[in-house]
Amino acid sequence: MNQFIELFRVCKGKVYLKIRLFGVLFLTFEIIVNNVLLSCRHKLILDRDSVLVEKIIKTMLNKDEIIKAKILEGADKLFQRYGLSKTTMEDIAKDAGKGKSTLYYYFKSKEEIFDAIINREKDQFFQMLKGEISKAPTALEKFKTFYVKRFEMMKKMANLYTVLVSETRESMFSAGGDCHWRKKYDEKEMVILKNILEYGMISGEFRILNESELEKLAFVMASAQRGIEFDLLMYDKLDEMHDYLSLLMQLVMNGIRKS
Repeated sequence: MNQFIELFRVCKGKVYLKIRLFGVLFLTFEIIVNNVLLSCRHKLILDRDSVLVEKIIKTMLNKDEIIKAKILEGADKLFQRYGLSKTTMEDIAKDAGKGKSTLYYYFKSKEEIFDAIINREKDQFFQMLKGEISKAPTALEKFKTFYVKRFEMMKKMANLYTVLVSETRESMFSAGGDCHWRKKYDEKEMVILKNILEYGMISGEFRILNESELEKLAFVMASAQRGIEFDLLMYDKLDEMHDYLSLLMQLVMNGIRKS
């Protein structure tokens, strides 16, 4: 009987020890889980805050872009109507419904606004021109598209067209004429002409030209085109531009067409 009682006590002690050990483990597990949950909560708060900050920044940027777009849209119309010299910052601010201080926050001068508009028109012009050229199936058709569409589309870009024409006129009659925008425009046209020539060589329409010949021919084509434009401007015959450029294209094509 005594042995049985002693065995019961030993078993009872072991069970009690295991219960205490389980309690410690459970408490430890509970602490770990709470710490993990707390960490996740902090991370969620930080993530939420960073998303909120990002949204605020994007909203501010979008607001700035909307205001700038409105300023440019109004200034575009004013420049078309009155020209750069007669348009003032006050006119632009009034049209946009903003104070002059707000206008100067976004743009330092009317020249900077004009540059932004010309840049936008130039990008739109070349994007549309490239789109039209890409539709043409042959190099010959691409050249036709280039010469025909470029002048039609250019006249629709009122500010870009005006500044290119005015810079061309100034360079004709003034030794110090600055062709800032004309040069940028010409550089992009040279790239397009060179790309069409390369396409013609790959398609087998044009004879193979080395890199030096390719660069020179693109330069000659662009220069001949400018020369025609100069003279047509001088004699007020811009409406005949298409006929003269078509003749130029035919002469060039006859010279490089693969026999």
